[in-house]
Amino acid sequence: MHEIELKAHLEHPEKTEALLSRIADFSLRCVKTDRYWTLGEKTVRVRRELIGTKETVLVTHKQKHYTDMIETNRELEFELAAASVPVFTEMLESLGMTCTAEKQKETKVFVPRASLFSADILKDTRSVSAELSFIHPIGHFLEIEVLYPDEGSDSAAFERHIRNAQTIFNTLLAALEVPRSAIEIRPYNELLAR
Repeated sequence: MHEIELKAHLEHPEKTEALLSRIADFSLRCVKTDRYWTLGEKTVRVRRELIGTKETVLVTHKQKHYTDMIETNRELEFELAAASVPVFTEMLESLGMTCTAEKQKETKVFVPRASLFSADILKDTRSVSAELSFIHPIGHFLEIEVLYPDEGSDSAAFERHIRNAQTIFNTLLAALEVPRSAIEIRPYNELLAR
């Protein structure tokens, strides 16, 4: 899978949520606690995700690519048993990695209604989501994520996915009255390092 995402700062999160609830269906609420482990230019995120009473631990490394203000990630990810986190943390430290940032993210996930988009725009998409998040300590954000299957070396498919995701982003930003000036291209771990 690869993920194409856009995030934006929210000045009026309540207004954005009211607008979003008109064009999307509420899916779930979750709390994500992330620790970023870094060695040179490489970063591994260890995420504890709590949905209701179910906790999941995910270890992720993102191979990032930027096109204008759009971030495309190929995610290498696996689930880790919660009991194994201390040993895994010790392993990261023994490899020379250091914890460079931590964040807690309280998120409401919505699924935009397919009727917002033409069928050709949604071709090949695995999912589209809009997340409203409060991230301690940096504020409120909207994240729009579009998931596609890995296209391998098919650059035509990759370019089509970028174009379609851009249309999805533009549609949702307009519907939610979020200005393009609110778009944030820096990853959260950089924002937290300020």
